[in-house]
Amino acid sequence: MDYWDVQWRGYKEDKNASRFCETHPYVINSQGVWEILTYKAQGMNFWEYPLPNLEIIIFSTYVIWRLFDFTCTKIGLRLPRFTYMMIAGIILGQTCHINNKLWLHNIFFPNDVRPKVAETLGGFGFFMYWFLKGVTMEAGTGLRMGRKAGVIGFTTMFVPLICGNFLFRWRKRGNISLLTTEYRLIIFMQSISAFTSIDTLLRDLKIKHSEFGRIALSGAMVTDMLAFIITFLNAMHYEKYSGLMQTIFSCLFFAFMIFFVRPAMYWVIKQTPEGRPVKDIYIYLILALACLSFKYFDMIHSYGPAGSFVFGLTVPNGYPLGAAFVQKFESFNLGAIFPLFGSLTMMQVDVSWLLKECGNLVRMEGQLYEVVSFVLFVNATKFIASTIAAFSFKMPLRDSFALALVLNNKSVFELAYFAYAVEIKKVRPEVFTIFAAIILLNSIFIPMALELVHDPTKRFKSYRKRNLAILKDGAELQTLVCIYKPNHITSMISLLEAFNPSKDSPMACNVLNLIELLGQATPMFISHQLQKPELGSISCSDNVVTSFRRFRQKHFEYTTLDIFTSVSMSKHMHEDICWLALSRSMSLIMLPFHRTWSADRSTIISNDDKLRIININVLRRAPCSVGIFIYRKPIVEYHMAAYHCKICLIFNGGKDDKEALAITNRMRMTETRISLTIIRFTPAFSQMENQLMEEALQMVSLKETVTNIVKEKDESVTYIDRAVSDGSETSKILRAMGNDYDLFIVGRGSGVGTEATSGLSEWTEFEELGPIGDLLASHEFPSRASVLVVKKQVYIHHTKSQKWKSK
Repeated sequence: MDYWDVQWRGYKEDKNASRFCETHPYVINSQGVWEILTYKAQGMNFWEYPLPNLEIIIFSTYVIWRLFDFTCTKIGLRLPRFTYMMIAGIILGQTCHINNKLWLHNIFFPNDVRPKVAETLGGFGFFMYWFLKGVTMEAGTGLRMGRKAGVIGFTTMFVPLICGNFLFRWRKRGNISLLTTEYRLIIFMQSISAFTSIDTLLRDLKIKHSEFGRIALSGAMVTDMLAFIITFLNAMHYEKYSGLMQTIFSCLFFAFMIFFVRPAMYWVIKQTPEGRPVKDIYIYLILALACLSFKYFDMIHSYGPAGSFVFGLTVPNGYPLGAAFVQKFESFNLGAIFPLFGSLTMMQVDVSWLLKECGNLVRMEGQLYEVVSFVLFVNATKFIASTIAAFSFKMPLRDSFALALVLNNKSVFELAYFAYAVEIKKVRPEVFTIFAAIILLNSIFIPMALELVHDPTKRFKSYRKRNLAILKDGAELQTLVCIYKPNHITSMISLLEAFNPSKDSPMACNVLNLIELLGQATPMFISHQLQKPELGSISCSDNVVTSFRRFRQKHFEYTTLDIFTSVSMSKHMHEDICWLALSRSMSLIMLPFHRTWSADRSTIISNDDKLRIININVLRRAPCSVGIFIYRKPIVEYHMAAYHCKICLIFNGGKDDKEALAITNRMRMTETRISLTIIRFTPAFSQMENQLMEEALQMVSLKETVTNIVKEKDESVTYIDRAVSDGSETSKILRAMGNDYDLFIVGRGSGVGTEATSGLSEWTEFEELGPIGDLLASHEFPSRASVLVVKKQVYIHHTKSQKWKSK
């Protein structure tokens, strides 16, 4: 090596030129034009210095992958970002190999032994990526989904694992070009569904926060758990004593994380005042511990990034601790550092050798054919097993196909692990080239196929029934109460009081206080169970917390209370509501109406159009039943000994009316001071055609229709059938009885398409309330009674036609 060549790079050679050492201070940057003028031919090009070299690599990879990202987004093709990073690596690698003397080749493939700064930084980016994936994930994700996640994950993992091993044993009888370690690694990597790869795909396609996404992530988490177990069993089987020690030290690490580190994380949260950021000392200490976890796994001869991922799981996700790491490190890591890993790893792919090997693929021989045919077989068995497992749990067939596609996705983890296997000499570079190409094609075509079979617009819909009609007697009612303004506190507590929590009717009350994000503030999601306000300060939700805790004290034996505050932009608030309802398996979302009037109904006090848009979006996307509450006066006043509450239910037989009936029955389950009137509007005989006349004569009485739901206290229930010819008669009847009740309950779709709403629909001001609900909520309606408009859950029903139905 030339003396000047190493000296200018900050090195010194020894006398026999067998080794060289760094000199300090280290020269990292060029002296510019003065260097060329002073040293002329002895000087170096500016890109040969470490810092400019790193800047050029970062800039070139960023420009290329962002260009692909922008172009594909414009044409409507949605792919994971890591796919574009891999494509950027292929392009740069092939451009550099056009001419080995080209200056670009010297930048990316220097022919000296300088420290590989870009590769090292990319490796650090991958470490941060895995750590942050652990941080953003709930440790109990796989367990919370229960038997469904367990069966899908187990089937997805073991069916291809067993089938792949059978095919490998059959091939061993003949001539094989792959090593046994390579076969074992391919079987293992194709059988698992790495959580990080699945999470990346779902997040980039914007379907992570959905019932479908939860099932996919839960199944992936189960396969990851099984993968750890299989890894340790294989280590003990093949490596004997060293494998046993690796397993023991790994289990000790897991135990230390669960029993010491996780409680310490919650202690950090409790030390952080509500609404305040986590102290930087805690952030950097946790980051240092993540690095030590990486080193610990590396020392016990295990996969280092797995240590940082497991450590990341101990960090509680969400605000304030998990969100602090995401806000501080994720954008910079994904934008600048992590792309180096994807691009520089793919630059090691030997595309020219791969193209030559394609000829052997056609002749069904050679390494490429052996790997591709084996991977296709294992993937096919995995796809079929995943589809059958999902379909057996009553997922629609299209969604079962989509889930199988997601669980077959290969991305960053698989590429990283094969690169690691090349470094430890378990996989040859040729096999890495083939598998890297397979991963790239997989990450391109699976998202495209997913677009065809999965509808992301229905991402908050549930595969399970979550409504009051299916709740058994004595089952806990899971409710989500939304608060936008201080005056909503009184109205929502009044509605909760009407449910009268008791031993036979327990309630889990989840309160979400929504605050609009203004200016440059940061979105937050605060759990008031974990965080307390700073001493001497007032919480942004102090009134909400105090009021609802007072409500719980009145019903403390039969009510559980969780209070949250979400600070976000108004256009995203409905997503916060739907996601919280989905993640906590709610049965009913209670929303306040966007308009309030004065006591005499003469003037409008407030009219918030943003709140109305939020309510409409929640109705469209909610994973459970929804109630919009128009408050006028307290429903039940239990402090008055002689008080008697009168509820009127408008029941015309639709699915929303049945849910409204279930809510009514829940309110009067244990309360004797509530009387119920059920009124139904039927077509007048004079307006009927012959066929409709026959159907009307066969119509079952109202009492017989609802008797299977209203089981108790029939003496306090009044049934009224009224014949109407159009909506004007419906309006007259309701106006006449407006002052007789304290609460009207009606289904949003009640009477739609019948004579009862004929003419009303054309004059509806608020479509989210339905025609009858809009009439009752109108300021012209002569009543001070409150109104609850109910919409029953729409869930994904398991049918051969795969249509959306509600039952």
